[in-house]
Amino acid sequence: MPVDFRNTPLALAGAVAMTLLAAPAAAIELPSRQAQIELVDMLEREALYRDRVDWAEIRARMSAGQGSPEKIRDVLKEAVGRSSGGHGAWVSAERMRAEGKRLDRVNAAPAAAAAAAASATVADTPRLDPRIGRVDIGGFSIVPGPAARQQTQERAARWQTEIRQQDNGIRCGWIVDLRGNTGGSMWPMLLGVAPLLRTTTSADETVGSFATADGPSLWQSTLSAVRLGRRVIDDLGRPGYSLKRTGAPVAVLTGPRTASSGEATVLAFRGRPDTRSFGEPTRGVSTANVMRRLVDGSSLVLTTSVMQDRNGRGDGRKIEPDQHTRGDAATLAAAQAWLLAQPACAGG
Repeated sequence: MPVDFRNTPLALAGAVAMTLLAAPAAAIELPSRQAQIELVDMLEREALYRDRVDWAEIRARMSAGQGSPEKIRDVLKEAVGRSSGGHGAWVSAERMRAEGKRLDRVNAAPAAAAAAAASATVADTPRLDPRIGRVDIGGFSIVPGPAARQQTQERAARWQTEIRQQDNGIRCGWIVDLRGNTGGSMWPMLLGVAPLLRTTTSADETVGSFATADGPSLWQSTLSAVRLGRRVIDDLGRPGYSLKRTGAPVAVLTGPRTASSGEATVLAFRGRPDTRSFGEPTRGVSTANVMRRLVDGSSLVLTTSVMQDRNGRGDGRKIEPDQHTRGDAATLAAAQAWLLAQPACAGG
């Protein structure tokens, strides 16, 4: 069934999550007056960090600034930014449509071309021992619409195919590179990397959660799908790929560009047995957004909850790697050295 993006956490941090523009007055885009009121009411009622904002002052400044697009823009940017920890955004209807068209073109790229590019990325790393597999899980954004389900399913399937093509029987450890993952939708990422994330071939596994006022909302990995609690978010429509060596050790690479959904993927691996992270701290927006349509057709990317790992750890801020390294060569070398020292690779 199609995903209802109004209430499904998206963890956006990529191109869709565009902030109010700092542009000349003639080019400033703003919500309508009614939508401005709706936006502020929604932020005060639901935003994760709503207690950081003096809402009476925000409304007074909005009232005083009527007639000045620059002042209204600045007030709304402050309200959205502070109440979301810098993760939320207002997006005009025009920009949402334009972004949707752009992402449709990007996401409709032939699967063969995408697979070839992914294979080239792995092939360009001769320093890796042939027993080590590597997959880069990059950012992936979608805009709500009739094509969203197919696009997410196809992207998850591509990542699983990349893993399957490398899993030649001698792979004893894997590198999951999230250093370039700037965000988007976390669900195809979790589904695409499921062969490495999962440690069983049959059971449903809890891999993380959103912390809410009503308790944790669990991220569930099944043989074919990812769920939020009991609700299926993305489904391959068939059983996904299972590694030849189930539960093989995994090294996760992180950096300052790892944001939002990228951070969700980091957290999903944290606490997994035989897993260690390398690199630099993530960006620090490990919080979840929902997309809310406003009365004028524009949208509010509303930050509502904190991401946590499978053990309930997570505070919405930067995620520190288990082992700090800097630079591509040093990070890959450290990850490989750890993997080759594990019993699965060392023959223990």
